[in-house]
Amino acid sequence: MVLRFVLLFSLLAVFELQASEEVLQRLDRVLDEREHYVAQREAELTELRAVLVLTRDPGARFALMGRLFAANLSFNADSAYRYAGLRYTLATEQGREDWRTDALLDRVAVYNATGLYREAVDLLAEVEQGATDVGRRLRMFYLSRSLYESLSRYVPFASEQAHYEALRVQYRDSVLKYDVPSASGYVMAAFEVLAEQGDYAAALRLLQDDAGLEAGGEHHRAIVYHLMGNAFLSAGEADSAVHYLALSSVSDLKSAVKEYISLWQLAGLLYERGDVDRAYRYVQTSLDDATAGNARLRTIGISRIYPLIEAAYRSKIAGQQQQLRRFLLAIALLALVLVVAVVLVGVQLKRLRRARKALSVLNVELERTNRELRDSNRQLQEMNRLISDSSMIKEEYIGRYMEQCSLYLKKLEDYRSVLKKTAQTGGAKALQEAVKTYEGVDAELEEFYRGFDETFLRLFPSFVEDFNALLHAPERIELKPGERMNTELRIFALIRLGISDSEKIAHFLRYSVSTIYNYRTRTRNKAAGERGLLEAEVLKIGLDKA
Repeated sequence: MVLRFVLLFSLLAVFELQASEEVLQRLDRVLDEREHYVAQREAELTELRAVLVLTRDPGARFALMGRLFAANLSFNADSAYRYAGLRYTLATEQGREDWRTDALLDRVAVYNATGLYREAVDLLAEVEQGATDVGRRLRMFYLSRSLYESLSRYVPFASEQAHYEALRVQYRDSVLKYDVPSASGYVMAAFEVLAEQGDYAAALRLLQDDAGLEAGGEHHRAIVYHLMGNAFLSAGEADSAVHYLALSSVSDLKSAVKEYISLWQLAGLLYERGDVDRAYRYVQTSLDDATAGNARLRTIGISRIYPLIEAAYRSKIAGQQQQLRRFLLAIALLALVLVVAVVLVGVQLKRLRRARKALSVLNVELERTNRELRDSNRQLQEMNRLISDSSMIKEEYIGRYMEQCSLYLKKLEDYRSVLKKTAQTGGAKALQEAVKTYEGVDAELEEFYRGFDETFLRLFPSFVEDFNALLHAPERIELKPGERMNTELRIFALIRLGISDSEKIAHFLRYSVSTIYNYRTRTRNKAAGERGLLEAEVLKIGLDKA
């Protein structure tokens, strides 16, 4: 059981540390963007001032001055004091005692923020006579409670501290008596009572249930989270205190106030945890803002922890500088070793470069030899292909024409027998008539060309399509039904077989040389590519399929 409790406590502690670190990282980002939020606040104030210049109605002017006072109270105490004075002057001019009381309460708030406590106490005595309605009396109670709390903290004598503490409690009880329980001011006063009684759980629940926590804006959330952080701190929950003080600081910075407590209080906690860098940044920012906003009371509070944090930060920086000097010395020694190594490497590199240069010459020579060998291999492969192609053609045509010659020899033998018989029976005259009327030659030629076409297309089945692909589309050859090749195709078929001489082609096809020449010229003119390369392209037909 104890082990389970220890493990649960450890897990909760780890969770809280992680959550606190996330909020601190968020705070760091907001700090980086601090000027953006200040610029937003300046723009809002500029807009309000512009509206005030154009406003003539006294009631509207008094209300606008009140808004400007409230916006500057935690941002720039000097400007807040000036608007409190302007409200007092306008109230006097208009003869409005209620306005005059509001202006005096404004001035009390400024005195309290800037540490002019005696002036604030004197002015409260005057205000008490005019604060006759509940709203103004409640505001007077709030300011009195805050004023006497500040006095009890900063007077050096115990008797005076007890006196001011009693007055603080008196005015806090007045808030609880006259304010409504749903009001945020009432909730904070009730929280204070519970916290003083040590009932931190009930005090925290009271703040967490505060309806104004979400609706009250960044400044209100900053106050609530500040109170929660201090409650956790009083309860000994330092990690939770860091978490809520960081949340309070985020809201303070987003609302661009200059008078706040949470950030420099958080800096003190982080200093105790050893996070010196963050602590120094936070306390320095707090001091800068308090100085810029003329928040003298906060400057006094910050000055109590600033020297400790600054000294720790300076000590850390000095340690880092000492460590840096050691690193520099080590780096110098390493650099010296490196220089020696570089010199040795340089010597080796020179030797290596000479070896590489000699190797490069050998590589160039080897590459040239390899290139020549590759060229020779390509030429040999091409020659082998051509030889293979030529052998295939020769084998095909030798077989074909041995058969053809055998057939022709038989036909000649039969024809000779016919002529011999004709000469024996009919005499010379009948023989002449038989020779004259013989029509077998034309039929044999046709049979010869059909055999040529059949044999060639068996060797090159796609010759007609491949040849047409070399011509312009409108000029491509269209064969008649039953026709396998025409004269034009036969001419280029012979060229594909290596017979390029026009006289030999003319003899083979029984045409004149000029006719063959004209055929070749007309076909070259139909070429889709360069005309002079047509016949070279014809020689490539079927090579990739050989």
